[in-house]
Amino acid sequence: MKCSRCQHENSPQAKFCEECATPLARICQNCGTQLSAAAKFCPECARPVAAGPVTEAAPASLKAYTPKHLADKILTSRSALEGERKQVTVLFCDIVDSSRLAERLDPEVMHEVMDRALRLMAEAVHRYEGTVNQFLGDGLMALFGAPVSLEDHAFRAVQAALAIRETLSGYSEQLKRERSVELQLRLGLNTGLVVVGRIGDDLRMDYTAVGDTTHLAARMQALAEPGTILVTEATHRLVEGYVRSDRLGPVSVKGRSEPVTAYRVTGRRRGRTRLEVSAERGLTHLVGRQRELGVLQDCLARAKAGRGQVVAIVGEPGVGKSRLLYEFKKSLERERVTWLEGHCVAYGQTTPYLPVLDILRANFQIEDGDNPLQIREKLHQGLRQLDPALETILPFLGELFGLPGEHESLKYLDPKDKRKKTFEAVRALTVAGSQRRPHVVVVEDLHWIDKTSEDYYAFLIESLAGMPFLLVTTHRPGYAVRWGDKTFYTQLALNLLTEDEAEAMLTTLLESRELPPELVRLVRDRAEGNPLFVEEITAALLERGVIVRQNGGFRWAGTATTEVPATIQDIIRARIDRLEEPVKRTVQAAAVIGREFGLRLLARISEMAQEVQGYLDTLKHLE
Repeated sequence: MKCSRCQHENSPQAKFCEECATPLARICQNCGTQLSAAAKFCPECARPVAAGPVTEAAPASLKAYTPKHLADKILTSRSALEGERKQVTVLFCDIVDSSRLAERLDPEVMHEVMDRALRLMAEAVHRYEGTVNQFLGDGLMALFGAPVSLEDHAFRAVQAALAIRETLSGYSEQLKRERSVELQLRLGLNTGLVVVGRIGDDLRMDYTAVGDTTHLAARMQALAEPGTILVTEATHRLVEGYVRSDRLGPVSVKGRSEPVTAYRVTGRRRGRTRLEVSAERGLTHLVGRQRELGVLQDCLARAKAGRGQVVAIVGEPGVGKSRLLYEFKKSLERERVTWLEGHCVAYGQTTPYLPVLDILRANFQIEDGDNPLQIREKLHQGLRQLDPALETILPFLGELFGLPGEHESLKYLDPKDKRKKTFEAVRALTVAGSQRRPHVVVVEDLHWIDKTSEDYYAFLIESLAGMPFLLVTTHRPGYAVRWGDKTFYTQLALNLLTEDEAEAMLTTLLESRELPPELVRLVRDRAEGNPLFVEEITAALLERGVIVRQNGGFRWAGTATTEVPATIQDIIRARIDRLEEPVKRTVQAAAVIGREFGLRLLARISEMAQEVQGYLDTLKHLE
């Protein structure tokens, strides 16, 4: 008998799986009802069961469903293999009334339908670098943020949930036409701590929730109406600026004494960054970046004089790269320049031209939901208005947008020639546009750029020196730009705020000059000059009642817990997970000792005492 959990083939008399100890249940092939060991007929549908147990539609090995780059990332992480504590978002997805569906379909057809549905679900999970933890017969459980940490796991999980719903809706339409049946889903998500247990070399995983993280996600899925996505407040708090949602209010959850606030996710909000979401709530007064703004203004003046410039803004997450760009853009409101932005995302590194397409969409005012005819017409009109001679590049732009029926000649181009001519087409558009009006083009998060886009910008920069064009990029330390040797290249490294600047920011945030000394000391110690950390820690202290507004000022109520906010934990965990495994083990061991530690003690508790000094040098180099 095959185990429904790990797919191990057990002996016929086995009652528990010989591989993972899961109880072995016989399942009716027709309706999915669990059978007793002695049953000859199903008690639900009366189908004979002598033919033996059904094999699930789930794959024999999760490894077969996990993309190679993600499997390699997991299996080379010793911490993932041995287990560690993680902040994650759990997603449960279930097909509604699958037993009723089974009544209407032949068992082989039902198996085929379920297999295809599970594959489509898994593909959506993997697109956003989630991991399928379990296939549940007519659904799945997936984790985002484990075994490999993700700093935006809640956002990715909700994006994956929306993608699953959209994809399965399309598949349901197909089934409705072909077999007169349809699929409906329920999806539930929750965010919290789990402990990731040992992972085998086929990516089988055991997850034990700390508290009830997994249980609550499963309950959200069970409470969801067919076709809907329910999330808890913990998840919603992390994604509310990026999605459209309805607040359902407190709902009763089995196994919990208190109701849980739930939200129904209804859709996406287009291309929004963390800064845009923060801007809606109101931004803190900018502190300590006047010099950097001056450098950007100086580079723009050179670009407007026809001497193209490239500026890289470098810094860790939260240090203020996007905020600096926001202030720079605001300072140009009266300038006659064209501002265009492209964004790289962590899960988009396999999508060619991703930031380039962002910029083209903005340039031609192409909106989400535009159909191919609208996109083609906007491209055509835009090229004609800029320069009628540019209409010859329309097939290449159309190809980038995946428009059907583009110029036949492109089909016969050698892939290398086609790529080169596409680069030339986009550059020709850039040159023509900048001659009309100086251009400021921003590409954010270059450390996540796809290879094709990186090659294109290296190609463009070779022609930049004589153009009224300013290219501004942002990236984190550790990414090496390929054009750093150009004389017109400038790097702006954003330093952390000084203690005085951090205190000034805190004063502005709370709109009070009289602050409890304990508050100033705590924020200064924990944030360590990172502006985002200052904001998040201050908000968390207010939320948890550690500081209380009183008589126009603030009172320190230091009895409440002062945990590091989840957003900061996610950023730090993701950064630690990017380290080489022995370096990661070293920083984890050091953290157990404390914020300050001696080399001799660290070496004594380390498994690789001789190499500790080298690993510390690496950590210092990475700051």
